[in-house]
Amino acid sequence: MEKEGHSVSSFARKLGISWTTVNNIVSGRNMPSYDNIVKIIEGFEWVDANWLVMGQKSEPEMDKKKLYSVIATQQKTIESQQKTIDRLTARLVQELPDEPSPKAANAG
Repeated sequence: MEKEGHSVSSFARKLGISWTTVNNIVSGRNMPSYDNIVKIIEGFEWVDANWLVMGQKSEPEMDKKKLYSVIATQQKTIESQQKTIDRLTARLVQELPDEPSPKAANAG
């Protein structure tokens, strides 16, 4: 409901379900009936049926969260490593001797 910006009333109207029914489902007083589950899933395709019926997220959804976390951690590591590479490169450039002039190279 909140994802779509709905109140209990607007959510109920969109699905053709009474306000009381939706309120009882949201508050945990009642479980949704099969017909109401179907209406919710058809009305809001992003709703996870497993969550709606069991109160648990589906495995793919949990896997997505883990993947996002791993990706974020890897991105931070990459950025940190890039800063280290840039810092070391700048240090090496500063420590390199000046290039010898062509005359000095030919003198030997």
